[in-house]
Amino acid sequence: MRLLAILAATTALAAEPWPLERLFTRPFAWGTSPERVAWSKQGHTLAFLWNASGRRFLDLYAYHPDSRKLVRLTDLEGIDDEINRGDAEKDPIQKNYLMPKVGLSDFDLSADGRRAAFSYQGDLYLVATDGATPPLRLTKTRAAETNPRISPDLNQLAFRRDGQVFVLDFARSSLIQVTAFEASEGTLVSYAWSPDGRRMRYSLRAGRSRTMPLPNYSGRLVRAPEFPRTVAGDDPLEIRHFVIPTAGGKPVPLEPGDWGGKVWGAPPDWSDDSRLLIRSVIHPKHKMRRILVFDAATGKAAKVFEENDPQWVTASFAGFSPDSRHVFFLSERDGWMHLYRVPVEGGEPTQLTLGHWEINPGERLSLEPQWIGDFIYYGSTEGGASERHFHRIRADGSDKVRLSSKPGINVGAVSADGKHIAWLLADLSSPFDLYVDDHRLTTSPLPAFREYPWPETRLVSFPSRHDGKTVQAKILLPPGYRLDDRGQKPRPAVLFIHGAGYATSVLRQWGSYHEHRFVFNCHLANQGYVVLDLDYRGSSGYGREWRTGVYLHLGGPDLGDVLGGVDYLRSLGNIDPRRIGIWGVSYGGFMTNMALFLAPGVFRAGASWAAVNDWENYNAWYTGERLTTPQEHPEAYRRSSPIHFSGNLKDKLLVVHGMVDNNVLFQDAVQLTEKLIHEGKDFAHIFYPEESHGFVRDETLVDSFRRTAEWFDRHLRAQ
Repeated sequence: MRLLAILAATTALAAEPWPLERLFTRPFAWGTSPERVAWSKQGHTLAFLWNASGRRFLDLYAYHPDSRKLVRLTDLEGIDDEINRGDAEKDPIQKNYLMPKVGLSDFDLSADGRRAAFSYQGDLYLVATDGATPPLRLTKTRAAETNPRISPDLNQLAFRRDGQVFVLDFARSSLIQVTAFEASEGTLVSYAWSPDGRRMRYSLRAGRSRTMPLPNYSGRLVRAPEFPRTVAGDDPLEIRHFVIPTAGGKPVPLEPGDWGGKVWGAPPDWSDDSRLLIRSVIHPKHKMRRILVFDAATGKAAKVFEENDPQWVTASFAGFSPDSRHVFFLSERDGWMHLYRVPVEGGEPTQLTLGHWEINPGERLSLEPQWIGDFIYYGSTEGGASERHFHRIRADGSDKVRLSSKPGINVGAVSADGKHIAWLLADLSSPFDLYVDDHRLTTSPLPAFREYPWPETRLVSFPSRHDGKTVQAKILLPPGYRLDDRGQKPRPAVLFIHGAGYATSVLRQWGSYHEHRFVFNCHLANQGYVVLDLDYRGSSGYGREWRTGVYLHLGGPDLGDVLGGVDYLRSLGNIDPRRIGIWGVSYGGFMTNMALFLAPGVFRAGASWAAVNDWENYNAWYTGERLTTPQEHPEAYRRSSPIHFSGNLKDKLLVVHGMVDNNVLFQDAVQLTEKLIHEGKDFAHIFYPEESHGFVRDETLVDSFRRTAEWFDRHLRAQ
């Protein structure tokens, strides 16, 4: 019988058309989609980051719609200056295990769209967007210059160096230090020009934040650099905000308000007339949110809007109208994330959109709303939670028009004069690519992409085992499998649990929540597994009630949603209930462990990647929203942490974790491992010494996915 099982597994594996080495060795067949799409504030220049050959390294591109000219502006991958090499590149052992280079992560486009500035390996560059000349390197120093920002008058370049803001004046050929605070006053967090260029806003993190060591064992000597890290129960860090004249002068502090500086929220943004700044802040306890408007000259603060939530409020967009007379913002005050407008002096907000759907539901698929002329542009789930469409509405809430027409995911960005729209478009058969109006700019998938037999995707739904509420999901169908055919031989199945908690995976989009994980799920489907991927309680795009349904009990109602997925698979009549597995990364790894520990016998095998096993180890912001603090609700932390239930393990568990993970610390994997050993449990683990939270090295992707596939083959194929 054992021989027959091995032969069956071998036959199934042979059905996979590509080995994992081909799927997960760069350049990937699905390519590298464009990122950081941005229009110039004047004229019609669009800039973005991309790699046309499918590698990880991102270079800068510009598109000029008036001439339909696409220009590659940088080719930086070959630059290798000894002065900029990091510790890993100098270590005789670690230099053999370097990550593939990231390339650019940011850039700044001048207001007129004619130049762009960027930092690469700690040095500054300036490049003309017509592509006529190569980038001009402005610095070559051991000190790192980062975050360049071109002044509104185009004559100056601000940047960060040694924790301060400097300005390089092109006309005067001078270098000016704008900020000059002492180290005891704080650490620079961010800065921004005012639209008229006369002032800057900058933000300081006051005091010393908690730090933790992050050991790396791969080099000749073990290094343990410190990095900033909060843990559950920590207060938010105090952030102070200032306005300072760029020509020199005394900084004006912005009033913190009666909540003080220890609040959650992004830095302030300027109004177009440079008189005001706006900031959305969340109370340290996460139950209240305020929108504050500041006078840039005096720093005085005024409250424009306030809302409360008995569970937790979510950080949402707030901005100024073009004439600076109104604030427009997003709120869930009616149960769904919608658009509102209020006078800058405050008052009762006017709701502009309405319905059981959401605007900008909190994931990377949407850009912030744009108010251009008489219209506000926004993306939403109005066409269904699995799609994103782009709309325009007048500032009084009338004349709503859907501007997108293609099925799937439509992410729009409008030029400053409203004449052009840049589109990131994806559907079930294609990853994101970039278009302007009706003109395609990028083709990211390589020719081999169409050669691979991507499994058929169906969207399905089922009731949660927790309370019967409807759970949305998608199912990947193996070759030859028919969803509604009860007469066929029962198949093994695997549930995939997406990460982040507040994210979404059930989308009409190739790659969906995470491309690497989606491709591995396709690999499993081509091996014969039915793969179910669901948007459990807490996922985005389904309204406030669904978002907050995990309050004070992570791995409770949402685990009921997962178990509802098992019930759905069993109801098909062609899934073997004895051969169901589960896997996921981050929150998905946490849910995998909760499923195995709290529902023993339901899943034959699971693979938990980068799992939180004790929420007391995790950061203060995320845990504070969902579980408050360990001091306030110790029972919420206990019942939400897998490590307290590991003694129930009866099924096959594979623990996967990166040893230099600075998000879910390696500590979580170590502590669970030690407890399972003490409890005499049978389990397996694999740790990756050079990987952080998301694995990026080709060899790591191949190895970790192979081990997980073999784990399922070993425990789900032959019974």
